[in-house]
Amino acid sequence: MPEQAPGPGRSGRPGRSGPSGGSGGGAAARESEYAARLLGFLRDLARARRRPSRDLADHDHVHWLAGLPGDVYVEADAGPGDILFSVPVIPLTPPVVLDEFDGWLALRNWYRILRDLADEEVVLATGLLSWRPAVHDHLLSTPVRIVVDDRTERIDVVLAGHTTLRDRDLLSGHPGFRPAGWIADAVQAGQGFGLNASVGDVLRKWCQTAITTPADYREDWTPDTDTVSPAPRIRLAPALVVRPPGRAAIADHHATLLSLLSRGVPDGLARLVSPSQKPQVMHVPERAPETVPDLLVELLSRGHRVLVATSGPAASAALRAALPSGLAALTATDPATAAQVSDAIRAAHPDVDAAAEREKAAVRRVTELHHKADEPPPDRRGEEPELSWMPVRPDMPPTPPISRSEAAELVVLLAEESTDRKARTAQRDVDPGALPSAAYVRTLIEAEIAAAERAERAKTDLSQRLRDSDVTLLARLDGDASIVSAALHDLGLDGHPDGWNAADLAVRALGDALAERRPLIWSRVAEMTSRAQWAERALAELGAHRIDLPADADLRGLAAAAQDLRAHLAGGGTLKRGPLRSAAQRQAEPLLTTVTVDGAAPTTPELLDLVHTDLMVRITCRELQYVWEAAGISFPADLPPAERVTRFVRAHARLARIGEAMRAVDSTRRLLERNGFNIPLGHPTQWHAYATALRNALEGLGVNRATADLDALRDSIGPVDADDPPEVAAAVAAINARDAAAYGRALGALAEARHERSLQIRCDELLARVRAVHPDLANLMIATDGDEVWHTRTRRWDDAWTWARQGTTAPPPAARTDLAAAEEELQAARTALTTARAWTSAAALADVPAWILPLWRIPDVLPPTPDSFDAVIVDGEHEAGAEALYLCLLYTFPSPTDGLPTRMPPSA
Repeated sequence: MPEQAPGPGRSGRPGRSGPSGGSGGGAAARESEYAARLLGFLRDLARARRRPSRDLADHDHVHWLAGLPGDVYVEADAGPGDILFSVPVIPLTPPVVLDEFDGWLALRNWYRILRDLADEEVVLATGLLSWRPAVHDHLLSTPVRIVVDDRTERIDVVLAGHTTLRDRDLLSGHPGFRPAGWIADAVQAGQGFGLNASVGDVLRKWCQTAITTPADYREDWTPDTDTVSPAPRIRLAPALVVRPPGRAAIADHHATLLSLLSRGVPDGLARLVSPSQKPQVMHVPERAPETVPDLLVELLSRGHRVLVATSGPAASAALRAALPSGLAALTATDPATAAQVSDAIRAAHPDVDAAAEREKAAVRRVTELHHKADEPPPDRRGEEPELSWMPVRPDMPPTPPISRSEAAELVVLLAEESTDRKARTAQRDVDPGALPSAAYVRTLIEAEIAAAERAERAKTDLSQRLRDSDVTLLARLDGDASIVSAALHDLGLDGHPDGWNAADLAVRALGDALAERRPLIWSRVAEMTSRAQWAERALAELGAHRIDLPADADLRGLAAAAQDLRAHLAGGGTLKRGPLRSAAQRQAEPLLTTVTVDGAAPTTPELLDLVHTDLMVRITCRELQYVWEAAGISFPADLPPAERVTRFVRAHARLARIGEAMRAVDSTRRLLERNGFNIPLGHPTQWHAYATALRNALEGLGVNRATADLDALRDSIGPVDADDPPEVAAAVAAINARDAAAYGRALGALAEARHERSLQIRCDELLARVRAVHPDLANLMIATDGDEVWHTRTRRWDDAWTWARQGTTAPPPAARTDLAAAEEELQAARTALTTARAWTSAAALADVPAWILPLWRIPDVLPPTPDSFDAVIVDGEHEAGAEALYLCLLYTFPSPTDGLPTRMPPSA
C-alpha cells in the first residue's frame, strides 16, 4: 500500500506548484492539459457506450403493480425508507375452496417474483410514456430494495433513494421535446416520489411543459398496450422494473469533473496522467472471503474515508453484513443509511483508552497461559478387557461427546445405513404436508374426467366447431342462449320442441318469429299490449260496481253518449223533461233507460264515468280479440270482461317474453354470421339443436378449465430441481398422467424419504460429534457397524470413556479451556479497540467514513468531488471499461482491486 496521502480537507501534496506558479508551472500546465484530454475522452467514451433504454422490451424484468392480488395493500403515501407493500410467505398447499385457488396462485407467483428480484437493482417506475415509435417507457424512477425477513420470510418492498426524471434519456433529440429544468428540480426536491399524490401533479405539468404535442394523461394503473401511438399518452402504470446497467450518469460525471479542472488537477488523476508519478494501485487476483472486510476494517481504524465499489446490491449487503456490527454501523449503502450513520456519529462517545486497557489485559492473560507448565497426571490405567475396546487418544474431554442413549441410537443408525439413505442428505427437505393432498388432487382429476365424459357424450360436429372458436365468442353466445333458455323456462317450454303443445300461443309466436312469418300481424299484436294493460287498470278502478247493459247494445254509441252527457252535467247542465231536454240528454235517452249502475240509472257525472270506463273496456276486449284472431289465436268471447282482460294480459306477458328471447336470437344470428358460422335457426327444433351443441362446447371449455387447474396445481409444487427427492418428480409425473393413486403413493414415499433423511441427518450429526472429539472412535464404529457386540459396549459407554481418558498424558483440559477463552477475549478486545478508533476518527471527520455502492450507482449517489476519499476498493467483476476511471478522481491514494491482502503493510 502506498504512503499515506492527504484526505478530504487536508492540504495538497507537498512539492506541487499550481498551474502558473513556480518552477513547476510548465509541468503543471502539461499535466492539466493531459488531464483535460483524458477526461474529455472518457466523457465521449461514456456517451458512446451508454445504452439509453427507451422501450420496456429492453428491460430484464417488468412486473406491473396492477397485477397485484387484491389481498396485497399498497401504501401509496410511503416515503423514503418506508415499505411500499409486503407479501407474506405463501404455503405450498392450495386452499380447500376452489374459488380461492386463483388468489392463492397469484400471491404465490408474486412471492416467487419478489424472491427472484431480491438480488437485482430494482426501481419503482411510474408515468408510462407511449409515443411510438420513439419511446415506450416510464418517466419517473424510484430505487427500491427487496428485503426478505429472516424470521418470518415475509418480503417487503422498501422505497430507497431519490426519484429521478428520465425524460432526457427517453426523448433527447426528439423534435417535440423541450426540456423543463424546473420540473427536474422539483423531482430532485422530493416531488413525484414513489406513488405519492404529487406523482400525478408532476406528470400533468410535464405534459403541459415538456412536449409540444398535446398528451393524454390518466391515473390508470393498467399499462398502455397499444403498440402504435403517434400521439403521446401517459399512464401512471406503476411497475417494478429491472433495467440494464445504466451508464448515463457517467458521462455527466466526467463532464462535471472536466469543468472543475480550473481549480487544479485532482491528486488521483495527476498520478494517472503524470509521467513522473505512478498510480497507487494494488491488484490481488485471488482473494479470500475475508480479504475486503479485513481491509475495510483496517482502513476505518486508521481514520481513512473509503469507497467500496461492488458488483451489485446483493454484494453490497453481503459485505456490510461481514463487518463487525460496530463498524458496519459506520458504512452507508444509500442516502437513507448515510443520514442514519451521520446521526449515530454525532451521538457517539467512544472510549478508546478503556478499549486499549482491555486489549492489554487480554494480551497479558494469553501470554501467562501460554507459558504456564502443568505436571501431567499420573497414569492410573488398569487393565479392564471389557473397556479396552475404547481407543485411547490424548486430550479427551471429561465426558464423551454423545450420551450412552445417543451411542445406542448411533449404533442402530449405522447398522441400518444404506447408500440410498446417505443420498437423502444431499436432497432438499420437502414436507409432504406442504404439497396438495391426495384427496384434493383426486377431486380435480375426477372433475376433469367427468367434464370430459359429459362433453364427449354430447359431442357433435357443430359443438366441435363451436369449441374450436374464440372463447370470447362462446361467452357472448352463452349469454344470449341463457336469455332464451330463461324465457322458454318461464313459458313452460323446457325440453325438446317435439314435446311442446302446438296450440300454445307462445309456441306459435316463437315458431313464426324464428321463421320470420307474419311479422306485421305479430307487430300489431305486440302494439296492443298497452291497451290490455290499460284495461286491467280500468277494471281495478271500477272495483265492485255492477254495470248492466242490454244484450244488443251499441257499445261505441253508448260510450259517445255517456261522454257527451257527462260533459253536459259537469258543465252545470241538468236533466230535464219534455221539450226542454238538451241535445246531449236526448242523445243519451237509450243509455239512461237501458243501462244501470248498481241498479240505478247513470244520472250523475260519477256514474257516467263508470259506465264510460266499462264500455271502453268492452271495446278494448273486442279489439284485442280481433288482432289475436288475425294471428291465429282465439279467446272465448262470452266471458265476463274481467276474466277476458286477465287472459289477454297473460297472453301479452307471454308474448313479451318471446320478444326478449327473439332479441337474443337475433344477436346470436349476427354473431354467428360475423364469425363464419352458417347455422340455420328458423325453427324451434333448429334452435334446440344449436343450444345443445353450445352447451357441449362450453362443457368442453370446462374440461380446459379443469386441465388448467391441474396444471396450475402441478406448477405450484415448483419445477423439479436436481436436489429434490425423486418422489417429488414422481408426484409431478403422477399429476401429468392424471393418476391419483400414483400421486398418493408418491406422497407416502415422500413422507418415508423425509423420515430417512431425518435418520441420516441424525446419524451424521451424532457421528460428527464423535469425530470432532475422537476420530479413531468414529472410524471404529463405522468399520464395525452392524456387529452385535456394540449393544453390549454401549451399556458401559461412559465407563469405557473414563478408562480411555485415564490412560492419556495430555495436559489438563482446564488449562486449554482457559487458554481458548482468553484468546476469544483477546480477539473481542481487539475488535472493540478497532471499532472505538474508527468511531473516534469518524467523529473527527464529522461525515460518513465509508460508502459501499454498486459501481454504476456511484455517480447517481455521490457528488463528483475530487479527492473526497482516501481509498477506493473495487470488489468483484464489473465488466467496466475505461470510463470507470472516474474513480481516480474521488480518492487521494487509490486502491482498486479484485481482492487485497487481509492486513495492510505497516507503512500504509
